[in-house]
Amino acid sequence: MSRIKLSNRFGSVTRRDFLATGTAITGGMLAAGYGGAPLRAQSTKQGTVRVWGEPGPYAGVAVDAMNEWASANAPGLKFEIETVGWDSVYVKLMTDLAAQQPPHLISVESPIAYQLMAEGLLSPVDDVVEKVGADRMIEGVSFSDWGAWKGQQFVLPAHHQPHLLMVRMDVVEELGLGDPDTWTWDDMLNAARTIQEKTDLDGIALALGRNLCTDYHFAALLHSAGGRMFDASNNFEVAFDSPATVEALEFVRDLQPYMPKGALEYSFLQVVDAMVTGKVGMVFYWGRVYGRAAEEAPDIYKAIQSFNHAAHPTTGNRFNWNDFQGWSIPEPNNPYVDEIKAALAYYQTKREWLVRYCHSLVPNVSPVYRDVVEDPTLKEHAFFEDKERTILTYYRDSLPHSSNTGNELRGGANPLAGIVHGRSILAQTVQKVVLDGTKPADAAKWGAGQLEMVRKEHLRLVL
Repeated sequence: MSRIKLSNRFGSVTRRDFLATGTAITGGMLAAGYGGAPLRAQSTKQGTVRVWGEPGPYAGVAVDAMNEWASANAPGLKFEIETVGWDSVYVKLMTDLAAQQPPHLISVESPIAYQLMAEGLLSPVDDVVEKVGADRMIEGVSFSDWGAWKGQQFVLPAHHQPHLLMVRMDVVEELGLGDPDTWTWDDMLNAARTIQEKTDLDGIALALGRNLCTDYHFAALLHSAGGRMFDASNNFEVAFDSPATVEALEFVRDLQPYMPKGALEYSFLQVVDAMVTGKVGMVFYWGRVYGRAAEEAPDIYKAIQSFNHAAHPTTGNRFNWNDFQGWSIPEPNNPYVDEIKAALAYYQTKREWLVRYCHSLVPNVSPVYRDVVEDPTLKEHAFFEDKERTILTYYRDSLPHSSNTGNELRGGANPLAGIVHGRSILAQTVQKVVLDGTKPADAAKWGAGQLEMVRKEHLRLVL
């Protein structure tokens, strides 16, 4: 198996070794940070701080930093990562909350965090923001994008991670399909059709199964068309039964003939597989594909490039799903709140740890602080040698097009979104069209009815 080499000032190592050991940032270098000294109060507490993180090495890097803090300030504590799959996090979290045994610290999708903060289940982190530095954010975002509710901050930023349009440029250039950075929806549909007809590849792969990935892929199209689930400016009235929703559903229906037949069951990893194994010419996805392709399919790694999504022909919108992922501290039965806050402040004021966090999965984990973006060591990763344009699209150029269901069109927190995803309402709406053959207009009405039930059941959260 080919293994790409990562060459930087620390020598040449394999990507696998890099992820396993964090060679780029050694423990002895972790003294410098941003702002003043980290919290240093000694703690005599003992036990294991359970930390939930999604699949990927980056949460483990953060936990390593927290354990460095603990070794000096709370030697009786150990921070321990528990990886929770994307499609199971909602059910597992609600089960643990019902059993009054939630994790002590979580890093999960922002819509779920928004629900938890509205439920009053999270500890405010305004004091941590003060330690971290309220003026550090990159241009175009604020702490509130990660999770603020009724004047308090409840989520500390970890990273942002947009999914973009990922394209096999060798195929696109051979077929003369132009620059994907200038495409409209019509151009992307034509590209999918042309790839399907003139190569042995399927044109495009999106998730169409009953899962969270389908929710995210469809939400980007919905927002680009000008649609949304709820109207945050009008008491969160349901706004889903709209021409924009119908248009987005029609577009998915029109793309489906140029997708793999198995797309009806696809979730996150199946979309990755479709690209890395050379089955498709385009996908919607986050940046983690590059790391896997570099290890398993170097030719595909060289060929792929990511762009902001194709523009809607009328609105001009190019919205991606950008998960403003952060750290949340459940309050119920949590004896370690003070220690967790101190460990987070320590970790989030160490540029070297934050660079290492980003390096653990380039370009999936995008930095959120200016001093990290400007740190020259951020570019000391082999992928910057031939993928800098793509990396900067994920890191920087995608931000003006960011949206997600927990913060639709950047219009403020929507605590109902976590419940919507827990019930797979968007995915079911899509499946009514692509699996059951329901007319898009009828599917939009069905989805709106499901959203109305969520609103009625949980109106207390938003009023």
